[in-house]
Amino acid sequence: MKQLILASCLLFCLSIFTTAQAESVALTPSQYQQLHKINEALANDAQDEALNLGEALFKQPQGTPEQQAFVRAFVARALVQVYQQQDASKKALALLQKVLQEEAEQLDLPSLQAVRWLAVHLLTSDSQYQPALKLLETWWQDEEQPSAEANYLRAALLAQLEKWPAAEPWLLNALEIRQPDSWLSLGVAIFQRQEKWASAAELQHKRLVLTPEKQPLWGQLAQLQLLAGQDKPALVTLELAQEKGYLNAREEVQLARRLLADQQPLRAATIFEAQLANQPDNLKLNKLAAQAWLQTSNKPSTQQALERLAKLSQATHDWRRLGEWHFNQGNWQAAIDAWQPLTKQLEGKQQARLELLIANAYIEMQAYDLAKPLLESLLASNEADTAKQWLNYLKAL
Repeated sequence: MKQLILASCLLFCLSIFTTAQAESVALTPSQYQQLHKINEALANDAQDEALNLGEALFKQPQGTPEQQAFVRAFVARALVQVYQQQDASKKALALLQKVLQEEAEQLDLPSLQAVRWLAVHLLTSDSQYQPALKLLETWWQDEEQPSAEANYLRAALLAQLEKWPAAEPWLLNALEIRQPDSWLSLGVAIFQRQEKWASAAELQHKRLVLTPEKQPLWGQLAQLQLLAGQDKPALVTLELAQEKGYLNAREEVQLARRLLADQQPLRAATIFEAQLANQPDNLKLNKLAAQAWLQTSNKPSTQQALERLAKLSQATHDWRRLGEWHFNQGNWQAAIDAWQPLTKQLEGKQQARLELLIANAYIEMQAYDLAKPLLESLLASNEADTAKQWLNYLKAL
């Protein structure tokens, strides 16, 4: 990113020579020709020629102090382009700083500003953020109308120095004019560091609108929305991302959990089932799917989920819950089949309670001959009173 900014700045700064800056200082035909040759060499990618011409002219410029300052400033900016391509950025920066130190008083303002602007970018590229910011502030004082790019750069430098509140207004100034993704991304970071989650989410949403194909942006937006207390919009964001196939398995499970908490069990169950297609023996997913189906009115899917979970876990409570569900649905034999093996595993009150439920199921099936011995065996348990009532009921039939 720093190199792209710097390259565009170099082209901009050098092109100025042919317009306003050429008019700000009166050059001799010879000087104009010398600078034109350097410009031409750069345009033809003749770096060695541009370097030789530039270094010689920088050492021995001719003319008045104002002309010499203008020539050295122009040559310095030209040589920066060559040095950058030779990966000699420190040499380029040193050359610009020499111009600022020795020629600032004689330089015309457009040239001085161009050198300052380029030096700011070189300092930034070299991670010298504090000097870059200081020089940018100097540049700002002499700039009639700083551009959106200047506002963005000032915000970026302040952000690098972790001065988040100070960076915010400059970034907002820039975004009023342009909103490229990199600028929006900086804004998101600035608001995040200040825990201004709603503002961060707003800018992140704009990033998503610009580049919806960038998968990470969806999850990031949802997270910011959740932090901002925007639960409903976060769910919408995650569902849209899931429909596009942008969520990984973990993120899809998290979405399904949130849908379940938002009283959308059918949608949650559908996602859990899709995940189970790839990992059918995942106990955690099976539990979540069963939990979701239980909150729906889809009886076949609920039964399938409960049976699948009980067979996989072989846990007493899962078999018991399966039996309870069948009992509540009036599936008496299915309830008995789920509970019967558990009576040998349970003891005391739990065993008695389950046997009473089995007896109730037999009674509902009118299998009184099977219910009676069970009830009689419960006369010595904590369920004795209820068992006596059922036995009296059977005698009265």
